[in-house]
Amino acid sequence: MRDLGDVLELLHTSPDRWRSLRLEGVEWRHRARFHEAWERWTAAMNRGSVGGSVTISAVRAKTGFQEPEETVEKWRLWRARPDKIRTQFQVGMETVTAVFVGPQWWSLSPTAGFMTNGGDPSSSHGLGPAEVLVDTPQLLSFLKVRGVSRTTFLARSAYLVAVEPATPERHGPPAVLHALGPGADLYQLYVDAEVGVLLRSQAELGGKPFRVVEVSEMGLNEELDERLFTPGGLAES
Repeated sequence: MRDLGDVLELLHTSPDRWRSLRLEGVEWRHRARFHEAWERWTAAMNRGSVGGSVTISAVRAKTGFQEPEETVEKWRLWRARPDKIRTQFQVGMETVTAVFVGPQWWSLSPTAGFMTNGGDPSSSHGLGPAEVLVDTPQLLSFLKVRGVSRTTFLARSAYLVAVEPATPERHGPPAVLHALGPGADLYQLYVDAEVGVLLRSQAELGGKPFRVVEVSEMGLNEELDERLFTPGGLAES
């Protein structure tokens, strides 16, 4: 029980345990199993909608291109407290780079070009697959812990935590469960024992993984270049 208490405290207090983060990693998907889980999730969401007033459809794009059975996409994330973020992630075949400072963001991509919200908080921008690895306090209300064991990951002390959605219909706010992998019946989370960020998340359905987001390189409390968090630095890799 002590390990469980330690994990819950780590997840809750993680944002206060680091000054800066530099993360690089990958997102892996198994296409067929991901679509199966997505369809289960949309069906559960529709069953739970009030009076049938909300309907979510599982739609697959049909093209002449044969999708690979498995995909791996790279991502990068930098965060500096209190409110600076830089992210790079793939959308289709393109790489999107975005910078956030407080309520303002700027982004750059080959198709959309340069964009900004001009500080308007009603205009949002995604952070990519790594967001759920860092914003851990949001997980506590929507996951039920099934098991905790000690392990290592990237030569760092960690906890392997098996969790499942806390709601009977296996659906919660999309911002939480969608980020981990919608429609999963079990998640395997590797929680860093020092700072509480997730080093790896694996979404499973029927004992088989369909989505993994994992860290391959981590920098903790480094002095990050301030230019990383400026619109002028968006084009720099």
